Amino acid sequence: MIKSTHRTALLGTDILARTGGHLSAGETPDFTITNITIDSRKCTEGSLFVAMPGSTTDGHDFVVTAARNGACAALVTRRSDDPELASMACVQIVVDDSLQALGDLAMMARITHQQAGGRLIGITGSVGKTGSKEMLAHILAHQGGGYASQASFNNHVGVPLTLAGLPATAPYAVQEMGMSAPGEIAELTLMAGPDIALITRIANSHAGFFSSLAEIAVAKAEIFDGLCGLRVAVINRDDEFFDDLSRRAKLAGATRIISFGTNSEAEFCLLASTPTPDGQVVKADCAGLALTFSLGMAAPHWALNALGVLAVVEALGLDVRLAAATLKDFADLPGRGARHHGRFNSAQITLIDDSYNAGPASMDAALNGLHAGPPDILVLSDMLELGTSTQTAHTALAPAIATLAPRVVITLGPEMTQMASHLKIDHPAISCLAARDSDEALALLAGAIADNDVIFIKGSNGSGAHRVAAAVLAGLDPSAADTGSMPAGITPRAAREGDSNAA
Repeated sequence: MIKSTHRTALLGTDILARTGGHLSAGETPDFTITNITIDSRKCTEGSLFVAMPGSTTDGHDFVVTAARNGACAALVTRRSDDPELASMACVQIVVDDSLQALGDLAMMARITHQQAGGRLIGITGSVGKTGSKEMLAHILAHQGGGYASQASFNNHVGVPLTLAGLPATAPYAVQEMGMSAPGEIAELTLMAGPDIALITRIANSHAGFFSSLAEIAVAKAEIFDGLCGLRVAVINRDDEFFDDLSRRAKLAGATRIISFGTNSEAEFCLLASTPTPDGQVVKADCAGLALTFSLGMAAPHWALNALGVLAVVEALGLDVRLAAATLKDFADLPGRGARHHGRFNSAQITLIDDSYNAGPASMDAALNGLHAGPPDILVLSDMLELGTSTQTAHTALAPAIATLAPRVVITLGPEMTQMASHLKIDHPAISCLAARDSDEALALLAGAIADNDVIFIKGSNGSGAHRVAAAVLAGLDPSAADTGSMPAGITPRAAREGDSNAA
């Protein structure tokens, strides 16, 4: 699904011309596409279903399902002869390679968008890509409208899928770009042709695929290779690779480099961030414009990413002050720090769901962001794709966890469990419980919960934390939330400790 304030409208003749595909005898290109998807379950009336081959599932097996759900066309490498399909108003566009055809649709859509005066912002980095993309899309929705993919559509399939549906009428588009190997972002940025490229931060989130942070920085800098139009690079001034990234941007033709960070030399400089019940208040110098604004995201590192986003806004020639004002309504994203209140297992709880993914940098930022309201229970699953640094990265989490002094730590995965065994030795007051799988982790959590607990859940997407969070959310009754008894800005744990001290 694509999030947009402008609607895709692509004629069947356009699709045939852009992909070089052909129809069978009797079929006509007399249809209009309003949505492009590779998931047959998400097809609706006006959808183009792209049948992608795969090692475990083949999209060609779901063409009929796509048609049942309303797809008016399917992009295929081999026709389906299912008799049910013949009775449906769904044509099959045959191409040599469906992924290549999707890429052709993407490039032509972006060229048409450029010719109409549309600007595109590319975003990459080791952490904060999706949050920054969503934050910018939120701002652009208040300043002329924008177009951006939902979720993390940032790889060799997600990027062309997003761009293929890019409406020429959208004044702004935002495209996230990720990678797991050198050269991947180079291909994506040449397809997207960004006017502005933002790198959030370089960190070892994918160290398993690279031998050093420097190699990761080089791979992320590939985003500058596709710069065109405005040719602006936005780079984190606090990053140890700032000079290298700036040099790479200039070599790629960047005509302007905008820096953001806490460094006093940053053009968009973070001066202070103060936690509030609804997020935080940010004080910053934005290219000489003194701003104090509210941000609905709680973790301190999002204040820094907000400045990178505001730098993009300034580069687009939009109203930075208005953009900052709209961030009051931009809250933490599902699975990325969103807070949920309600009753679970007969107890009032607050769930901080940061379970979408995890790496050393994002884990460190998340744990540091909890100091204003330390959780009572932590559920942590392994961080993946860290290569030879896996054990070291997990062990390094123990001091930050100890500082938060949770009552219970529940671990899922061998690396987190090993970390907790050391944590237990140095901090015996913390109850460390190891789970064999997500079901056991949920059972341990259910047995450990007390009234008014704050629960924090985080881990890599493939290691199980998200399944625990999903189960808690499924059993959470938000209508039974009782936050009225708590003073504004005070977490339940802080309130309990305050009562204890007073007694």
